[in-house]
Amino acid sequence: MRNLIVLGGGEDQIPAYREGRRLGYRVIGVDQRPDALGAAEADHFLCMTSRDPEGIARALGPVDVAAVISPASDAAQESVAALSRIYRTAHQVAPDALRCSVDKGFFREVVARVGLPTYRHVQDDDVDNLTTAAAEIGYPLIVKPADSSGSKGITVLDDPADLPGALEYARKYSFSRQVILEELVEGRHGAVECFLAGGELAFMAVTDRVITGRPAMISVSHTVPADLDEDVHTRLREAVVAICAEVGHRQGPVNLDFVLTPTGDIHLIEMGARLGGNGMPLMVRHAFGLNTVEAAIRLALGEPLTIDVTRRRTATLRILAAETDGTLTAVEGLDALRRMPEVVEVQVFKSPGDHVNAYTQAGHKLGYLVMVADTREALDEAVDRALRTLRFEIEPDTRGQQCSPASPSAS
Repeated sequence: MRNLIVLGGGEDQIPAYREGRRLGYRVIGVDQRPDALGAAEADHFLCMTSRDPEGIARALGPVDVAAVISPASDAAQESVAALSRIYRTAHQVAPDALRCSVDKGFFREVVARVGLPTYRHVQDDDVDNLTTAAAEIGYPLIVKPADSSGSKGITVLDDPADLPGALEYARKYSFSRQVILEELVEGRHGAVECFLAGGELAFMAVTDRVITGRPAMISVSHTVPADLDEDVHTRLREAVVAICAEVGHRQGPVNLDFVLTPTGDIHLIEMGARLGGNGMPLMVRHAFGLNTVEAAIRLALGEPLTIDVTRRRTATLRILAAETDGTLTAVEGLDALRRMPEVVEVQVFKSPGDHVNAYTQAGHKLGYLVMVADTREALDEAVDRALRTLRFEIEPDTRGQQCSPASPSAS
């Protein structure tokens, strides 16, 4: 039996494990965490970093690898490319598309090259240079690792006195120790999940994205279709096509975050030449009937792509999260939630007795909730009922309150 290597063993990689096995492949999982969800899902599991492709190849020895994939992880994309070369698999992501996924400063250069709206930013590994640049950009500003994903290491700053701590926090999560400072762009947040086939944009879903408040500003929910004018959808499509053409990305998934300003400018924030995280493929499957995980695996295998949308439904994906660190003692209302007609999927990744973390990065989520309805108004009302139904009881590490799914801020 041929092997499919899946780099990463978190909740957003698990669909690839299951889909690979459904397609008839032996699944090899790689994650440095011995308790990763993928350890129980894989046919063979390597407990090691996914960022060491040569070490992974040595550990596996002479195996027949059909494809390598890592959904939702920018950090592993360079290893996907390296292992694909080592095992001579059928598909390689274009080098500049890969670089956009792992170098936020390079993506900003690409945005400027194609003439799209941009904003002030500086990327560097020198603290003194970054401190000088922060004063020139002005506050508020965003401090990020230049090469990380999952909202790790991000801080929104209003006070220059907080800059040293924010820089160190970002550097902690940067593999290159590069930090990017960005002007804070105010407006409506959204995301674009796409799939290209034969150089054409075969699928594009635009979501309304709700985020947490400062300092982290992490995704809480995505809803499709986005409540945006057709002109905005058209400009987003043109922007995606221009970016992908510039970096040579002709096949496969791509996702981008954006902000629509009050004056109507679309600012593309980040790009990943891979399947989106935070359960995005899950929502796409329920909203559009499109299995992007299967499509991404078939692309990696070198098989012909068929991208068919079989339905269009109003849908939302809600990220379930805690507001404090502590021990999960109970999950209440789960059976009642699953009986709601609007609920099409609910996944809870933690069990009573597990330690949970406050939602300060994407990896701290408790689960996913996907709901559909005939109208946006009906969906919003159903989501409110669902979040009143489901309760996570948490014993805080310090004094605190009972936690429910994370509350979003206005965006």
